This record gives sequence, C-alpha cells and structure tokens, in this order.
Amino acid sequence: MKHVKMLGLAALAALMAMAFVGASSAMAEATALCTSEASECVGITHVHETSVGKAKLKSSLPTIECNVLYLGDTENPSSNPLIIKGTFTYSSCNNFCSVKEENGPTKLKVLKTGEELASVTGEGLVHVSCPFINCNYIGTGLEGDAKGALKSTKENPNGEVTLTEQNTEKESGSCPEEAFLTITTTPLKPTYIVPASQRKFLCVDDKTNKGNFKDPYCLEEVTAGTGLYKIEAMS
Repeated sequence: MKHVKMLGLAALAALMAMAFVGASSAMAEATALCTSEASECVGITHVHETSVGKAKLKSSLPTIECNVLYLGDTENPSSNPLIIKGTFTYSSCNNFCSVKEENGPTKLKVLKTGEELASVTGEGLVHVSCPFINCNYIGTGLEGDAKGALKSTKENPNGEVTLTEQNTEKESGSCPEEAFLTITTTPLKPTYIVPASQRKFLCVDDKTNKGNFKDPYCLEEVTAGTGLYKIEAMS
C-alpha cells in the first residue's frame, strides 16, 4: 500500500509562511524563515500554524470541515528547498466526522519564489471517518502559496499558506474517487520569508532548559537560565 501524507497546513499551516522565484538566479538561493525582516535575522526552527476558519474536503458527498493544527521543525536549516517535518492534527469536524493523518510525520518543502512569497509542496494520507464515509484519501503533488508577514492580510497579519481545491484521490475504503482540499493556515507569530544568507542566528531548543527565551521564536525573553530556548549564532 502506498503511504504518503496529506498536506493539511497547517498548512500549512501551514502552514507555515514561506518563499519561491521569478528568475532562475533566485532559485539558486536557499530559503529561510525568520522572526524579522532584518538583514541579520533569527531563523525559525520550530513552526506552529493553525487553520484560518476550517479546512474543507469537498466531494460529491457532504463537505467535511475541520480545524487544523500543524507543529513542525526544520529538518536542515541550510537545505534548498527548506524541509519542515511535522504533524497535522484535525479537530472539531462537522457531520460527526473524524480525520486523522496517517503515516506521519509529514515533510513539507518550502521554496522562495519572490519577496515574501513561497511555494509549499507536500504529499499526504488521511483517514476520514463519518456516518456516510470511511476512506483513506491520498494527496500527491499538493501545492500551496505562502506569504510572509510583510505581504500578509489584515486577517492574517503573521503570514499565511493557502491551498485551494487541491486534488486528492481515494486510496482505499468506501468514498468518492476524488475530493478537493481547501485550507488556509497562519503561524502563531510573525514569520518572514527571506534568503538563507540573511539568517545569521537560529532560535533553538535549549536541552538544559537554561535558555533566555520561553517561546520557540525567541521573541519572549525571560530571566537568563530559566528559558526553554536560546539564540545560537550560525557557523
């Protein structure tokens, strides 16, 4: 059985906030997510996104709608595209439905396409269970459009990732042969899409719990030696 993971994204999530290219020269530069637009910024290694409204899976049957949460970590901050590895969680679904990601964690690829813009791609498998459906839906080649905080809307000031009617197909079970996914996710903190060369520091988990920050974006400073995260200079 072929197993992949369906981009939810948070998405993306998430979703989270990312970038792509309008010229071939831009494609060569690695993508980074940062806590600011500064020329020397702190890179984000932990991504936390939530859906704006509900994600929708539309087919010939009643549309299934759920809240979505995405939690992920960058796998290699210097990779191009940027790889984020994490998990989608679905809750508060309508029509007495439940949706669960299968065979996670999910890998998302983020590629800068322009100033504060990115392409976010992924694959995925979810199990959908309702009174009228019991099915695994698979999505391959799912692609979302990301905006960083500078290009965000008033509704989503931290940035956003949007997928609109992306095609998924039945992998197994009893359900229509295809369904279409629509979702917008936004990060919990402002996220900027920048060239990797602009990222001079990383916000990382302090394994000894003696850091200077309490949040994974290194924005909320606490007394030195009491925080869960710290800022680390790039080598």
